[in-house]
Amino acid sequence: MKYQYAVSRILDHFPGMKPEDVIWRLRQSTFVSLRKRYLYFEVLKAASTQMIGLLRKVENAPPMKAFVDGVRETRRDQFIHARQNVPLRSLAHLDDMTQKEVLESPDFLRLTVVRNPYTRLMSAWKNKIFLCEPQGIEVYLEIKGGMPGLHHKSLVSFKEFVDYLESKCDLSNCDPHWRRQVDHTFFPALNFSCIARVEQLRQGLRPFAQHLGLSDALVGAGKNESLPVATASYSEEIAEKVYSLYQPDFEVLGYDRNTWAASRHNANRQPLKGNASISEEKLIDEIIERNLIILNLYEQRDRLQAISKWVLRLHLAPILNALFALHSISSKATQKIKGSALRLRSQMQMFL
Repeated sequence: MKYQYAVSRILDHFPGMKPEDVIWRLRQSTFVSLRKRYLYFEVLKAASTQMIGLLRKVENAPPMKAFVDGVRETRRDQFIHARQNVPLRSLAHLDDMTQKEVLESPDFLRLTVVRNPYTRLMSAWKNKIFLCEPQGIEVYLEIKGGMPGLHHKSLVSFKEFVDYLESKCDLSNCDPHWRRQVDHTFFPALNFSCIARVEQLRQGLRPFAQHLGLSDALVGAGKNESLPVATASYSEEIAEKVYSLYQPDFEVLGYDRNTWAASRHNANRQPLKGNASISEEKLIDEIIERNLIILNLYEQRDRLQAISKWVLRLHLAPILNALFALHSISSKATQKIKGSALRLRSQMQMFL
């Protein structure tokens, strides 16, 4: 079977991948501007919200649409990740000749942003698992065996999360929030010309600014900052597990395996859980955002219920009546056929 140029190129480097998975990932994670000649490959939990906001600014995108179908978010600003909110095509939507140009032309910038695997995984746990975000609820159910209690919650610790990844996950093709970055971005098949690091994002995006002909450095907007409600730090045991799980990321992206100690030092400098400080403004903002999402879900439910009642009232009753009528006609026809058969049998017996 013949595949698109980009898919065939990726399968040459990753023969174990399913073509449909490759196509889906390219559709979701790649953003191509043919006019400005750049490709961005999104890595979740690696300044992806900032980068999508930056692309929207560069492309002069229209106002963002919230509550886009198929996207499950708990804040309106996170609907920025919906493809409908970024006016750029994916690599998978281009023809073979254009794909080849995007991936091989020396004047085409191929950009991605990566992050230290230690801090990226910690961020995924805080943002998606600890607070049971929609993307993390299945992990909670697998670890805890049921939904959180009504009042006293059994929380998933960072260690439990890492143990779950070690025993249950294929990190080359799992949830993109904690999927290995080199697998997610198809290193080296995508031939990246600019690999920026979250830790030095302004400096890392200078080639992108120069490519666009801008004199000022690009700074991503809209940082996705989580509520400071979960505290955890790396022990040597957990760090060793994470390094083992994400070793390709450390080696290919050039991150030091000993940087976990710095993250532990920073965590120890933060306030203890009982004294954690959350500004009133931040807390109110989060509660209002959740309430607006919940309100929208109720409104959608009410609309679906109204449509269901309308269908039942206007369409289903006649259909049911027609079915009963058909059944009645069928029964009568059956009886007539049966009667005719009996009469024919009687006549045959008399003739014989």
